[in-house]
Amino acid sequence: MVWNVQAPWDVHPPDALVKGFRLFDKVKCKGRIGFIFGRRSFGYFDVRTLDGVRLSAGVSFKKLMPVEKRTTFLTQLRKECGASSPS
Repeated sequence: MVWNVQAPWDVHPPDALVKGFRLFDKVKCKGRIGFIFGRRSFGYFDVRTLDGVRLSAGVSFKKLMPVEKRTTFLTQLRKECGASSPS
């Protein structure tokens, strides 16, 4: 008997589009900027910042706003808190 079962990693290869989004696209989610770290087949995504802070474990593609497509480098502006510049 031959089983015709796809491996989980074959369902969505790394370059596959899911509802117009790819892994590591920069998106706006709940008023904050984050990156797509995980995809679900029904159009839900895991969105996080680069430090790993989860913005949403499962947000619909309808609630995401694309900011920019992924490139070789992932960039995120961070605000530094603490000491001011030396005088």
